[in-house]
Amino acid sequence: MSTKSNIVLTGFMASGKTEISKAIARLSQYKLIDTDDMIAEAAEMSINEIFAKYGEEEFRRIEHECICKAAGMSGVVIATGGGAVLNKENMKELRKKGKIFNLAPDFKVIEERLAAAAATRPLLKNQDIAAVKKRFEDRLPYYADCDCKIHVISGRSPKSYAMEIISLMEQY
Repeated sequence: MSTKSNIVLTGFMASGKTEISKAIARLSQYKLIDTDDMIAEAAEMSINEIFAKYGEEEFRRIEHECICKAAGMSGVVIATGGGAVLNKENMKELRKKGKIFNLAPDFKVIEERLAAAAATRPLLKNQDIAAVKKRFEDRLPYYADCDCKIHVISGRSPKSYAMEIISLMEQY
């Protein structure tokens, strides 16, 4: 079993965690773990259904259980949900075996990416862009709890970010 540190990706919704983690897994020997997929599997329903049926508090409880499980693995790239950073225990668990990379776009990049994806984002339902921007700004101090901040811009490929993160991991 590998003893190399895990790569943990944090960031606001639409920051690129899923696509960049997939690229890391393709380019390396890291196995992909997406905590949103783990949550849906554990609950046997989609994240949207969890929010609709049980609310955010229950979602966060299941999320914490899944993060603890993922954090205990080795040699994995973990794509976290946008709100995973809100729970200090999540971050503590992820840091035990992992290096945390925060994907940090300007809000304009988030706004562009969310324009076509509102229907699939549970926290976007019935909210205007001002409310989303406030959530983004409120979470910035939580995203600062990372080992490395990666500035995300429009037009750069997930593969290029993956190569950068893999290279940075060699320094740890």
